Amino acid sequence: MSLKTQNLTLSEELERFYSEKFYFSYSSINKLLFSPRLFYSHYILKQKEDSTDAHLIAGRALHCLLLEPESFDDQFIMVPKIPTDSNKIIIDHIFTNYYLPINNDALSLEDFPNELLGQMQVNNLYQSLKTDVQRLEKLLTDTNKEYFNFLKIRESKTVIDPAVKQQAEEALEAIKTNDRVKSLLQLEPDKPQGISVFNELFLTTELEKYPFGFKGVLDNVVMDENTKRLFINDLKTTNKSIQTFPESVTYYRYDIQATMYVGLAYEKFLKDRPDADEWTIVFTFIVIDKYNQVYPFQVSKETLASWEREFSYVVIQLDYHYLNRDFTLPYDLAIGNVIL
Repeated sequence: MSLKTQNLTLSEELERFYSEKFYFSYSSINKLLFSPRLFYSHYILKQKEDSTDAHLIAGRALHCLLLEPESFDDQFIMVPKIPTDSNKIIIDHIFTNYYLPINNDALSLEDFPNELLGQMQVNNLYQSLKTDVQRLEKLLTDTNKEYFNFLKIRESKTVIDPAVKQQAEEALEAIKTNDRVKSLLQLEPDKPQGISVFNELFLTTELEKYPFGFKGVLDNVVMDENTKRLFINDLKTTNKSIQTFPESVTYYRYDIQATMYVGLAYEKFLKDRPDADEWTIVFTFIVIDKYNQVYPFQVSKETLASWEREFSYVVIQLDYHYLNRDFTLPYDLAIGNVIL
């Protein structure tokens, strides 16, 4: 691709990005503040890298098992027993070159007998057997057929192995046996009167004077009409010891996430209520570490207020990058504020 053609393509992607209103999430804000170029690649050029880190998958699995257990099978797929190398090479070839072009979910491995026989010949596999029927019988084992079906559905799901699922299930048990956390999340099926619970709640909000908005998925929101308190609970998993979590708040800028989620929840549940001023918003990071130690880190009103003031500077940075289409350097560097 020539430089001129490449620049034209990049320009088209940029125009496509700006053709629709963009809603910043916590993760997209973090990317933009840390590296505008990374944001550009991820959100504008759509060059996204899916993380396969076992710890992150275990964290997602825990979220699902705790807050949306009924959807686990829709989101995750267990790793099956893998065929031997020679069998796997043939099955992968059949899937890529013959199944995907058709993409008919009704088709199974045994629906490609001629193709299988051809690949067995190319790979000199089972050629000592006397008949094609014997060769196909040797290849069409339960393990191989299960692996082929796994290939068919894995694209829409996250692959998880039994050890990672067990890790998530052990963490789930640690959370469910912690009375304070269980009360915060309102995990009991029979809720007291006046209590409403919302899990995995997707919210958006518009911003006055700005061309972009905010969005987020709140893990758990509990609305207590009796005490006029709105609880926002965010589940965090960490590979470090739990006592180091306050350092993670600073490093990962969880203050941005908390501020956004408080604003989103206020817009959704309290803004239009006549008694909105009488309500208290309680934000808590519920953290579980690699040792399955669980602790709810509640954020004080004073800290939330401080984070909200700091967030105004975050909005200034977002506005600069978005309006100027400048994704070269972080804000303070881009405007020349840094002098050694």
